[in-house]
Amino acid sequence: MSNMTKNQKRIIIVTAIIFVVFSVIAFAVPFPKRAVFWVTYIFSVISLAVQPFVMHIAFNEGKDINSKLYGFPIARISVVYCIAQTVLSLVFMALGAYVPVWVVLVFDVLLLGAAAVGFIGADSMRDEIVRQDKKLVKDVKFMRNIESKVNVLVNQCGDEDVRKAVAKLAENIKYSDIVSNEALKDIEADLSSCIDELQGAVVDGEKDTALSLAVKAEGLLAERNRLCKLNKK
Repeated sequence: MSNMTKNQKRIIIVTAIIFVVFSVIAFAVPFPKRAVFWVTYIFSVISLAVQPFVMHIAFNEGKDINSKLYGFPIARISVVYCIAQTVLSLVFMALGAYVPVWVVLVFDVLLLGAAAVGFIGADSMRDEIVRQDKKLVKDVKFMRNIESKVNVLVNQCGDEDVRKAVAKLAENIKYSDIVSNEALKDIEADLSSCIDELQGAVVDGEKDTALSLAVKAEGLLAERNRLCKLNKK
């Protein structure tokens, strides 16, 4: 227990409490203790026993907060299954003298199977969403860096004409498509190199070179935006 988190301990304690309450009700109420009772009782115990495991998968898999946030659908499936199984068990226990054991077994197995399929599907979807999120962060990193670099460069311009040209470039970058892809690799490399040269010219006070590089960067940015549109068709 010492290696468990507080949330894990809480989940185990709550699950244990529910198990005790359910068991007291199941054995205190004079339900007929036939095969139907024991089959449905076992499935209820299973639905409770898997809760700590499912909650661990839902909220403790992965290190980032998004992975845990996307675990809520997984947890919801598990909780709904547990509630449905508990209610169904009490109903079957009450009708134990009238319901064939095979009917109870079929219902319980179908419910467990549906919950398992839902859990696996939700977990797979969570993995895919997290993967896409990480890919998107990586895809927008280039343009975010370029935008930040040019915005800083605006304030470094000593010449008013250069400052206006760089500010215009910064504005165009701001409203450009921020998502990169493999097809933009070469043009983005050229744009990055041009921005670096522009930064050097601004720092060195080379007005004509800076203005020329600002125009070149505008052209490279326009070409990148054109390629972005082509790749979306």
